[in-house]
Amino acid sequence: MTRSGLLVLAGLALGGCVTAAPPPAAPTGTAELRVTINTSPDYVRQAIIARAAARGTAGTSPNARTIVLEREIPETTPALAAVCGPHKPGRRVQVVLTTDRAGPRTVVTERRFLLDRGGPRCPVLLTPDDVAAGNRSLAELKAQAETQLAGR
Repeated sequence: MTRSGLLVLAGLALGGCVTAAPPPAAPTGTAELRVTINTSPDYVRQAIIARAAARGTAGTSPNARTIVLEREIPETTPALAAVCGPHKPGRRVQVVLTTDRAGPRTVVTERRFLLDRGGPRCPVLLTPDDVAAGNRSLAELKAQAETQLAGR
């Protein structure tokens, strides 16, 4: 091959590297989110159930301080697949919200898991985008629960 042919091939190879999509956001190691809400756990749980119902998601309550929300996910991101394995039909994301009394306040902890039929729960480490979205959602929950209390 001629020298100019090699330069063209090298240029094409480098061009492919430059235009390649950026890698997916890596998990940060954060496995849970927390917020403190200035109201009782009862008001917080009511707000969680109301928010989930408004989005078409039913929540279950395996005990007095925990609410579990689940929904099927159509695909698994590469970052999650690296931790929990490739996507399988019927894979679900499970959000576990725990409400703990802290004096007159409530501490809400959110954890996420992937569930495959017949398999164990796979804890989800959150990407920076997941953390930002989760914190926005928890801030909305806080505002709703505190407003709900003020209206009573």
